[in-house]
Formats: sequence, structure tokens, C-alpha cells
Amino acid sequence: MLGLEEGAPAMRPAVSILIVARNTGPFIGDAILSARQQTCRDIEIVVVDDASTDDTRAIAERHAAQDARVRVLDGPQTGLAAVRNASLSAARGRWAAILDSDDLLHPAHVARLVAAAERTGATLVSANMVSFNVDEGLTRTALFADAPEWRQERDIDLLAFVRSNGVAAGGVSTGYLKPLFALDFLRAHGLEYDLRLRIGEDYDLVARALAKGARYVFLPRPTYFYRRHAASTSHRTSLRDLDGLMAAADALPRLTGDAAVLSAVAHRTAGIASAQAHVRSLDALKARRPAAAIRALGTDVAAWRLMARSFAEGGAKRVARLTRRSVAAGDATPAVLVIGDEAPGMPGHRVIVRAAPADDAARAALADGLPPLERIVVVPPATQDDAGYAMAPALTRVIQPHG
Repeated sequence: MLGLEEGAPAMRPAVSILIVARNTGPFIGDAILSARQQTCRDIEIVVVDDASTDDTRAIAERHAAQDARVRVLDGPQTGLAAVRNASLSAARGRWAAILDSDDLLHPAHVARLVAAAERTGATLVSANMVSFNVDEGLTRTALFADAPEWRQERDIDLLAFVRSNGVAAGGVSTGYLKPLFALDFLRAHGLEYDLRLRIGEDYDLVARALAKGARYVFLPRPTYFYRRHAASTSHRTSLRDLDGLMAAADALPRLTGDAAVLSAVAHRTAGIASAQAHVRSLDALKARRPAAAIRALGTDVAAWRLMARSFAEGGAKRVARLTRRSVAAGDATPAVLVIGDEAPGMPGHRVIVRAAPADDAARAALADGLPPLERIVVVPPATQDDAGYAMAPALTRVIQPHG
């Protein structure tokens, strides 16, 4: 592992890694550690704690005591967008990299984004993601953008960005990606997060930046780990959240007269209206008012489809709870992941061997199905870079070469 004792960054570091947090104690320590372990050392890590009532603040301050690049600030306590704006205002870097407090970064994440930005002249750069969750002791992973068109570097223009972010668009929702922003561009154009938004705030900021002339480059190699868990904001969409999206929907039409973009915005707005009807119907069902639930859906076909999806997902979750068994629970033997072509002898350890990943799908799957690991061993032709893709189940464990 890289050494973690660090001096203070330069007056203007290359990159500000921005983390906003409220009651994410189970995860924020790993998030900050993944930021501290970046191969790009010229960074600052700005943690804005928005009045957490758990141990989030204490964990962040322990990291700040160990690493002068970490700053812990108070949030404004007026909503998620305001907290994100506080982090942007505090950032001193040329670039700002967004890291949610329950997510993780591959060690080369920041270095690769900055290199791509400098090579292409892009204003925003994002990497593909590995979505993951830890369930009953096992890690489950998937590549976020896995369709053929996402397997190569590409520009994302405003039209493509809006089209991919409809409420029920299907495919890859690019608003979930976590870009590296050129801070001078945001400040020159007066761009910040919309205070009306609690969800979709990243999408909204990127869309307005694109409308102002930003260039957005996507990198297919996944270096951001997006954690899915029961408390994720994306699992708790409320009518208030959707009302905020609707209120902010007129921002783009004021910035562009492009007919195709305006059509895409109108389609997205219609999708938000369908989602509002869906949530009203769900609320009525929870209140045991089936007639009101049907009235809320009305003749909105998209809302009925969303309701059907909710029933299907709910049924699948119930089946999974009934049939799920913990593979790791019955085996207390320390697990070691060996990445490479051979398995070194390790008496008293459960050795799991996986080949060095050959493509992005294999990188995303490197940690899939793994239990907690005691350490990771790298055997040629595997590299330390490959080991970064097993960070999700073993972030703080020892990574060592073999031989």
C-alpha cells in the first residue's frame, strides 16, 4: 500500500477531491482512504460534513489528523445542493473531482482523469464505474456502462447527455457518472448546483456546463466504485425530490435554442411527470387507498410501466430474501486473493485465484463474489493497477507482489 503520511498540498493543488457527507459513518472512512491513496499526490481532500449525528465527523477528523491534505468543514444544513456548493467554494485546485461519501476510487482515478483532460482539452472528464454492493459477506459487482458504444473513449455532447437521462430512458444514465470539473470554467460561467435539487443535481450542473460550451470526455476504463446499499439516495426518491427536478427543468431551455435539445428536454420533463404520478400512486397504495392509486396513474402509460417495474422489483427482492444463503458465513478461514497465473502456497488461508483482467468487463468482475479478504497478492502478468479493482472488498488490506 502507498504511504499515508502526507504533507500539506501546494497553495493551489492540481485537484480538489470533494466529499460531502451526512451520517455515512459506515462508509466514509473507506471513501477518504481511497482518496488519500491516489497516485496523483498533488491533491487536497475537502470533506464537508453537514451536521452528522453519527461518527462521520470523527472519522473524517481522524483522517485529517493523519494527512494534512484532508480538510473537514461544516456544511450549511440547507440541503444537498447547498453542501455541494460549499465544497465547490472551498476547493483550491485547478480541477474538482467528485467522490460521494459512500463510494470509492481506484488509486489511479484522479491521475487518469487529469491526464485525459490535459490531452483532449476537455472541461469535464468522467470514467466508467464499477457498481458494487456487499451482501451477506460477499461483494457483487457490475460494469456500469457496458454497451458497445461505451467501450471506447468518446465525447458526450449536450443532446446525448439529456437523452440518456430521462426518468425511464433505459440504457446508461450518464448523470450518475462523477466528472472531473475544470473549476475555472465553472466559476467563469457562474455555475453551481441548483439549490432546489436533492437528486439529479449532478446531471443538472453538467447539462448547464455543456450548454455553456464545455467539452465532456468519457473514459471507458472504470476507476470509480459506485456503492449500492439500502440507504442510498437513489433508493429513496420522493415526490418532493421529483418536484425539485420539475422546478429546475426550465434551466436548459433558457440556455439553448437547439430544437433537438429542446425536444429531448421536453421528453425528460414528461418522464418526470410520469414519475410524479407513479410516486403518488405508491403513496396511495401504502395508505391502503387503491382507487386513489389508480386515479394517480390515470392514462399515463409511462407511469403504469413504472408501477409494473416496482411490483416486479419488489417481488424479486422478496424471493431473494427467501432464497439467499451466505456463502462466506460458514468459512472463517482468512481469504487471500491471488491475481495472476499461479497460486502460491499459503497454509491456513483460503486462496482465491483470478486471472489478470484482460478488459473492462473482467476488471469490473475481479471482486465479484469475493468474501472479505485478508490481503491481495499480485503475480505477473497481473499488476498493482489490477489489484486496485479488488479494492471494494478489501480497501485497507495489504497488497503485495509475489516472488
